[in-house]
Amino acid sequence: MWRFLLVTLLLPLLQPSNGAQLHELLLQKFATHLESVANLEEPSPYIIGGYNVQGVDNAPYLVSLSISSLAYAHACGGAIIAKRWVLTTGHCVQELRDFSGDIVGTAIYAGIKNRANISEAQVRYVDFASTHRNFNGNAGSDNIALLHVSESFVYTARVQQVALPDIKDDYSDLLGTVYGWGLTDANADEYSKDLQYAFAPILNSTSCAKLLPADAPLNDRQLCAEVTTCLGDGGSPLVYWPITGPPELVALGSWSYMPCGYANRPSVFTSVPAYVDWIFQVISAYYQLN
Repeated sequence: MWRFLLVTLLLPLLQPSNGAQLHELLLQKFATHLESVANLEEPSPYIIGGYNVQGVDNAPYLVSLSISSLAYAHACGGAIIAKRWVLTTGHCVQELRDFSGDIVGTAIYAGIKNRANISEAQVRYVDFASTHRNFNGNAGSDNIALLHVSESFVYTARVQQVALPDIKDDYSDLLGTVYGWGLTDANADEYSKDLQYAFAPILNSTSCAKLLPADAPLNDRQLCAEVTTCLGDGGSPLVYWPITGPPELVALGSWSYMPCGYANRPSVFTSVPAYVDWIFQVISAYYQLN
């Protein structure tokens, strides 16, 4: 069974910063939501066998999308690609929309490493979202989305954008790095508080297909990495550090087989080079209309 890297284990993660009553209300609402999705075969997200990131400036482009705008509760990851734009996956947007009724107003937290300490986070709110029109909720569809925030991120050592790749860039057989706050153990019941990273050998879809079942929903707009991601790592960035220049955004966490790490199968990511044209088309259309 495969599952998206979704928000299936959030109950223990809601932060009661706005009071116990709000906390209990969110728990009840999310429990109801879980009942409606519990039987769906969807992919999931996290990093098993990773390491604690030592400084938030190691991945300053990484953001955490919160399931609620009232109290912080990690749902998915994303990557800052411009001062008002965050790139994530379509399944993350769908899950957040299903839970709250609308993706607009979703809180995005930037500049954090340990999720237990969000006092210095830059918090921005989504005012526009575009999911690829061919994303239909299935793992083989175009699992990518763009989020625009109402206020620009302020770039510091802790908050920066990541470089987008060229449409022709091929990262096959290179060593990437994946970041996330997802589960660090397949049997855990809450996401990691500390930001995790793991080195990830990158495979193209053809090489990946040899390591997955024949009916795996792969296409040439996806790539794989030999790393175990799981619940909570959806939308999280896989980056490549060239010898010179800034890190490049290779892919976004999409789906994996369950239980996480099953049979040492690689995790599947949305390949960003395949969508560079789409990204710029959406941004251009937004500014023409606004």
